[in-house]
Amino acid sequence: MGTIRNAQLDLLRNSGQEFIQFKRYDKDGVYKETLVENVLLTAPDEVIPIGNDMTVEYLPPIKKAEYITKVDAFEDVHPNSHFMYSTSTASYRWDVGTCDFVSPASGSNPKTFPLSKNVYLDTTTTNASRTTNLGLIGTTLQATTLNQSEIEALPQVNQKMPVKLEFEYFADTDSDDVEIEFRFELTYRFFYSGTGYDVEYNAQSNEFVENTYVSSSYPERNYTSVQTNNQWQKFTVNIPPYKAGEVDATTIGQYTDKLYVDFRLGQPIVTGTTADFNRLYIDNLKISEAVQTRTTAIMENKSRTSSVISNFYQSKDNILSNALKNSKHDGRILGDFVSRLTPNTVKPIDQLITQEFINDYREYVKRFEGTFFNTNPEPIPIALHNKLWINFQTNQEPVSSILDNMTYSVKKNEYKIVCHIPNQDDDVSTDFQIKFE
Repeated sequence: MGTIRNAQLDLLRNSGQEFIQFKRYDKDGVYKETLVENVLLTAPDEVIPIGNDMTVEYLPPIKKAEYITKVDAFEDVHPNSHFMYSTSTASYRWDVGTCDFVSPASGSNPKTFPLSKNVYLDTTTTNASRTTNLGLIGTTLQATTLNQSEIEALPQVNQKMPVKLEFEYFADTDSDDVEIEFRFELTYRFFYSGTGYDVEYNAQSNEFVENTYVSSSYPERNYTSVQTNNQWQKFTVNIPPYKAGEVDATTIGQYTDKLYVDFRLGQPIVTGTTADFNRLYIDNLKISEAVQTRTTAIMENKSRTSSVISNFYQSKDNILSNALKNSKHDGRILGDFVSRLTPNTVKPIDQLITQEFINDYREYVKRFEGTFFNTNPEPIPIALHNKLWINFQTNQEPVSSILDNMTYSVKKNEYKIVCHIPNQDDDVSTDFQIKFE
């Protein structure tokens, strides 16, 4: 037995406890407190095997471990589609007019709940005329020329890349006869040779045109009608690639930097039976750019062992990835991470996870499965972050096991648990790489 396992067994025997430290943050990522919890449960002392169905199997070693992430087909260039970030957070701030970001109160009975399960935009204010533009939400609500710092505060997209604009909306009305439409505007802004430029997307002709900001005239091309009231609907417009200079090649034909996206959505224009309009909800508002790589990222960690091993482990259908933190993938995890064994070497979380797979499966792995009755008063119920120490008189495991999956009956207080014995000795020597397919 390795020295690390000897130390772990001594700790289990002497204390009967195993602690995990949790750090709690609020929705804006501000640290609140550190929680320390004893997560160890012991069988048969605290969780009692029942049903005579407990079995043990030996899983073969693996040569490599893969953490597979589905990369977004479009990358969010304004990562606040659910309105979860504070309006004071400059990088993600939506500029709003007469509307609120709300979440249904507990016990309330709104006509609809947010599709994002979080927060949605809510407005009861309407616009009665196409000739007057009343801002509802946007990256800015200014229809005037912006200075350089204001332009550079907007989200960016690459030239010659398609962009998708989308959101979902719900028109709450007392009658389906209420006619509602939106005015929307998407403008690319940029600063070149001391001058600010902007071009507007024309949805009717599917091209970019010069934006002259005539306050008394709003073009027909920027309107879309609500098709059905009192149900969620989706608005999507695919913006074609833009190359600086295609509108005015004489002055900005040499511009090669990124474009800045300025999107504005006007208050709903209500005609017909206006008294029957109650409110409008907006959710999942996204400005996104086409991905420039393939849609599947494979974080592969391969053991350098010379043993003849052909088995491998795959963790599929993941959303989160730290290895993709420099992309605009929605599931990117920012930050730098280290392990306790190598505290001075920064590695992606994806690499640390796959390293643990290979560490555990460096040799045959014991995995237990059985039904247990929980007598431990706290915590109740058992959760997947708990550790289970198999400690029978005739079979004492050197370390506590990790819970792989679990089903339980609250009424019976019975748990069907599958768990395996990890190996926390020194890391197996491996090679880590990221592949796309």
